[in-house]
Amino acid sequence: MTFPRINGGVPSTVSVGVVTEKLALGIKSCEVALSSGSARIWVQKIKNAQKAQRTAERFVHRFRLSDPESHRINQQIKHLKSLLDELR
Repeated sequence: MTFPRINGGVPSTVSVGVVTEKLALGIKSCEVALSSGSARIWVQKIKNAQKAQRTAERFVHRFRLSDPESHRINQQIKHLKSLLDELR
């Protein structure tokens, strides 16, 4: 699914911070799931991580980010995807 870019859409520092925080929580959720033996915990943590990934991907597609911000968020998305793949 692709999202249209908002012309001239410049995210605030706060919104970039929120997205990176969600990604960090998604990464942490995957790490907790990987260290847990409980299937119930895995399911909930995976759902949280997938939601963080979708949010970040929508954000990146909707706004024009500076190169450093874009690179940092894309690196976090890539890391989160690799953790999710490991959980599957």
